[in-house]
Amino acid sequence: MATVSKRRLSTSTTKNLSEKTKNNTTTTTTGKTIDPFQKRLNDIRIHILNNRKQRKLTHGEPTLIFDRFLYLGGFKSLKDKVSFILFVISLLINIFLSNKKARLAELNITHILSVVGFRPTKQSIPSNIKHLFLKADDAISFNMSPYFEQACQFIEEARQSNGCVLVHCACGVSRSSTLCCAYLIKHHSMSVEQAIIHLRSRRHIVQPNPAFLSQLIHYNEQIQCDNKTMNILNEQLEKI
Repeated sequence: MATVSKRRLSTSTTKNLSEKTKNNTTTTTTGKTIDPFQKRLNDIRIHILNNRKQRKLTHGEPTLIFDRFLYLGGFKSLKDKVSFILFVISLLINIFLSNKKARLAELNITHILSVVGFRPTKQSIPSNIKHLFLKADDAISFNMSPYFEQACQFIEEARQSNGCVLVHCACGVSRSSTLCCAYLIKHHSMSVEQAIIHLRSRRHIVQPNPAFLSQLIHYNEQIQCDNKTMNILNEQLEKI
């Protein structure tokens, strides 16, 4: 297996925010203490996701969000000039029509990750594209975290094969962006804060729902813990 490259997004803003939200506790004016996890969640929602600065975005096109291989989008990324309502009514039957093959080939799309409520029909997926369907609802009651590892593996497979992957949900806002965040956390050593800031710098409408955001923070902490444990074991082995 090829070695997974890890890159860290190094900006003073994201570093300072990440350190601040992870290490500090806050005492409110009423004397109540907010635990570090809740403070980190609140800071992300207030200081990152609450930034509503508008940028021009062509919703009918997939957005290149990382390293010339990872695209993020909604239904319209799969076919222009077809409304979101039409996709829902047809239950994705008409996702890939007319110019879809040419456009996907132009972008070198070799993998498609669909994180939506309905499985696309076999006729809607080009035979030369590897497809992964993850059934998910954009609801605070839905647990996305069981999909994190599978999605990360699928996206990384596309990178290692020199292909490109399109991760899409309905609008390219919450479900698909959550899985892209998980990938950047696992394979490119980003914190949740860094991953979201990066994605929003490319696609400003990115906004995981509050439940998904909490799940991403837990995932980030889990990976950091696993990495620390592995480093300790490696140090012990080196002393033997």
